[in-house]
Amino acid sequence: MRGFSFGQWRQWKQFFWRKVTGVSIRYKLLGMVLLAILALGIAVTLLVQAELEANLRQSLEERGVAITRDLAEDATDLILTQDIFELNQEIRTTLETNPDVRYVFIVDAQGQVVAHSFPERVPSGLFAINHVDGEGWGVQIIRTDEGYITDIAVPIFEGKLGVARVGLSHERLETAVSDITRRLQIVTLITLFVGSLTVLLLTRILTRPVFDLLKAVRAVGQGDLTMRAPVHMEDEIGELTIAFNAMTDDLARSRNELLQQNQQLTVLNQIAWVISGARSLREVIDAALRGALSALDCDAGWIVLLQEDGSSQFVGSKGLSEDFLARETREDIEACYCHKLMHTEEPWQQPRIREDCPRLKRALARGEPEGCFRHHLTVPLVSHNQPIGVLNLAFSPDKVFSSEKLKLAGAIGRQVGVAIEAELNRQRLVAELEAREALRGQLLERALTAQEEERRRIARELHDEAGQALTSLMVGLRLLEQEAASPEAILHRTSVLKQMTNDVLENLHRLAMDLRPASLDHVGLAAALRQYIDLYRHQTGLDVQLEVVGLERQRLPSEVETTLYRIIQEALTNVARHAQARHVGVLLEVGAERIVAIVEDDGVGFDPEISQRNGRLGLFGMRERAEIIGGVFTIESAPGRGTTVFVEVPHVYSYFSG
Repeated sequence: MRGFSFGQWRQWKQFFWRKVTGVSIRYKLLGMVLLAILALGIAVTLLVQAELEANLRQSLEERGVAITRDLAEDATDLILTQDIFELNQEIRTTLETNPDVRYVFIVDAQGQVVAHSFPERVPSGLFAINHVDGEGWGVQIIRTDEGYITDIAVPIFEGKLGVARVGLSHERLETAVSDITRRLQIVTLITLFVGSLTVLLLTRILTRPVFDLLKAVRAVGQGDLTMRAPVHMEDEIGELTIAFNAMTDDLARSRNELLQQNQQLTVLNQIAWVISGARSLREVIDAALRGALSALDCDAGWIVLLQEDGSSQFVGSKGLSEDFLARETREDIEACYCHKLMHTEEPWQQPRIREDCPRLKRALARGEPEGCFRHHLTVPLVSHNQPIGVLNLAFSPDKVFSSEKLKLAGAIGRQVGVAIEAELNRQRLVAELEAREALRGQLLERALTAQEEERRRIARELHDEAGQALTSLMVGLRLLEQEAASPEAILHRTSVLKQMTNDVLENLHRLAMDLRPASLDHVGLAAALRQYIDLYRHQTGLDVQLEVVGLERQRLPSEVETTLYRIIQEALTNVARHAQARHVGVLLEVGAERIVAIVEDDGVGFDPEISQRNGRLGLFGMRERAEIIGGVFTIESAPGRGTTVFVEVPHVYSYFSG
């Protein structure tokens, strides 16, 4: 069609498909069944029609051959005797006894018509068809104005006397086929009608569960999770309905859980928002109490925290009288059972309602307002799956806690526990930073003092030793001028001056080594450590073993070499001063990802925590040096078990320079 594009065809096709697929499943089933019945009826009708027509034609042909052969046999004698009258009588008899015979004529051997049944003459067109020789017979179906005719030609006396021709009409055959076809069509229509009623009834039965399920699906889609589809049958649709109802139950349960979780999250967010504004432990505890009392609708509460020594401390409260607090915070008062809960094997992770609280019983006995509570809810304060305290919420006897409220209380306890633990850690970090700042100040002051002392010592040694030596050298040179006339005296004086100069050089070298060993700059850390440890052995008499791995031909960055040298030097100095050791091991290992330095002795050892609290500046200085280059300083020791110092520098410094 002109002007009908492919896009328009596609749109029309999609429109038609939407219309077809949008029809109800009941009518789809009805249409499929009716189409199947109609197709079957048409197929049966066409098949029966074709088979019946073929059989009738074959029967007509066989009967026509028999009639024509009988006629040919009877006409043999009549042609030989030239009895034309009797031959016409035979033709007339054939027509009268066989209603399907439309015409009969006999042609002699020369092609001349001897006798025929036509009113006037034989049509000329019949002579040109259906030729036969002397044997057999010929059959030809021809189409005429009167319909189809089967023309049969049989030779007379092997064709020597001519040919007998008989034409049989197909009228009765076509009438029979039409009658059978009409009956089959009627049967098909009846079958369609009965099938329609049957299909409508069956589809109503079959589709009712589907429609009920669809109704339930739409209701669930609109948010009604109470809708359930009835189960009509135990087939696949019934199983689908059962599965849908189970899914709806799961959805309803999940929605309720989500609503509860959202409610809990809302409450927890409010508590977290309140706690986040707190700037001290007291403010955190007050905010936690206010949020918990508001969220769980309780009237009073208090918090008890677990201390490092295992005891418990009453740290905050809301809604309690001064008398109650004054009495219950005394050390000699009987603690509540909830305090013991943190030290027992009894499960403490879940909130529990306590009816045997001695605090509330004492308040009841004294007639205090807290006595009207009678019960309290014990909520563990948990951080990193460890108890750090309890939150007790007092309430009147008529109040009922649901399982959802108890879960919310547990979540509040975990959140408050984490907040309190974070605040405690922050306070510990602040205290540690303040202590470290104080130690850093002491270390700086000590370093400045030591620097000044070292300067005074160097100045004193330069004045006392180098100055005196140079003065003596000057005096010796003057004496040498006076003794110029005596060669022996000059030689003796020269020897004395050389020894004096050598002593000055050794003293200057020793001073330079005390400030910074030259070998550390020229040949690297390994050689400087070997030189220092040789001198250390000579000075202390200790057995010191040094092992260096990975530094045979490599150099570390200057700041790393200096830092490690000073840390090992300080560690060995501490061993000589305090350890009372006999053996010391020093390991320096340089790997692909880290540098490790270890100093280990078998001395008397000490408690590192006590030393840190006492402000041991040597240990603090080593840790400071390690942290400057991004390293980690660790010390392991115990009284009577020796000491091991570890220094580990990460990969960022693990490179070599030639």
